[in-house]
This record gives sequence, C-alpha cells and structure tokens, in this order.
Amino acid sequence: MSLEFNRRSFLKYSAAAAVAVAGSSLLVGCGEDEYQKTGKIGSTLKLMGAFKLESAKLDSAPTATAADKTLTCNFSLKCTSKYGLNIVPANFQVEVTSKATKKVTTYHAYNTDGTGGVTLTKSNNYLKKDESLETELKVTNIKVADGDTIQVKFWPRPQASEGSQAYTRAFCTWKMTVEKDSSGNLIVK
Repeated sequence: MSLEFNRRSFLKYSAAAAVAVAGSSLLVGCGEDEYQKTGKIGSTLKLMGAFKLESAKLDSAPTATAADKTLTCNFSLKCTSKYGLNIVPANFQVEVTSKATKKVTTYHAYNTDGTGGVTLTKSNNYLKKDESLETELKVTNIKVADGDTIQVKFWPRPQASEGSQAYTRAFCTWKMTVEKDSSGNLIVK
C-alpha cells in the first residue's frame, strides 16, 4: 500500500471534502435554530435563561364583543445570563393570525393604533444571574376567533448593544390555537 499523495489524490479528496461540507450545510434547516426557541403552553424555553409559559387563558366581559377579549399569560422567568436581564413589557409581542383572512395583527407595549397593549403585573424588573420572576402578561382588547393562531414572543434582550443585531434575532415563541369549548367560549390550547 502506497502512501503517495499526488495531485490526482489531492483533487479527489478535496472534491469529497467539498461535497461533505456542502451537504452538511443543508442539514442546518432540519433542527431548531439555537437563537429562536419555540414551544407551546407549559413549555420551558432556554435562551439566556429558563422561561416558562405556565398557562394562558382568554377572558371576556359578559357583554364582550369580539375585540373585548383579554389574553392572560402566566410566566415563570429565570435569568441564567451572567450579565442579567431587564424584564419589561417591551420584551414581549403577541401576534394573532386570523384563520379566515391570514392577516396578522401585532400587539405590543407601544401600540398606538387603538388595538390592545401588552402589560405585565410586575413591569420593571432587573434579574441578576439565577434570580427568578413570576409575572402575568396581559393583552387587552385582543381580537380573536375560533381557529386563529396566537404567538407570544419574548426577547430576553430586545435592545441590541453597539448597533449589533445579534440579540434582536434571539427570542422565544410560544404558539397556541384558539378553539371553542363545549359551552361556546373561546379558549387557547
């Protein structure tokens, strides 16, 4: 057996290595993005911390119209980042995708268009490493119907430092669907 490494061998092994590298890049789309975690109600998502959407429910006043609903989400948030995390309503955004029209309506802390805004029961919190927070997120005047999809998004660091977009692409998303229960009330699952 010869250990000779000539030009032909070099080209053959280089081509094989190039195919292997190109093929491995195709597999990146198969897994979850390490900066964009997704889950459902009850899921703990880990990204600069351990964030759990404990429960979610839709409430409405006895004389409520379709837009008078309130979405309430209970969160358990724990910081694991050595730099700490500031938790404010601006960390959250809620998107409702209509089953009927496919239109997406976005709710956030700074809504000025008459749609509901996002608030937290504990609204200005700084979590040091290994500190936890239990808080309730509310979205008032949310318009939902049977079959709509709701996504609750949470950015641990919504403000990127030094003009970098590194942190703004890192977020957690909990997905849920609006359904009618046996009494005709809208619930989330």
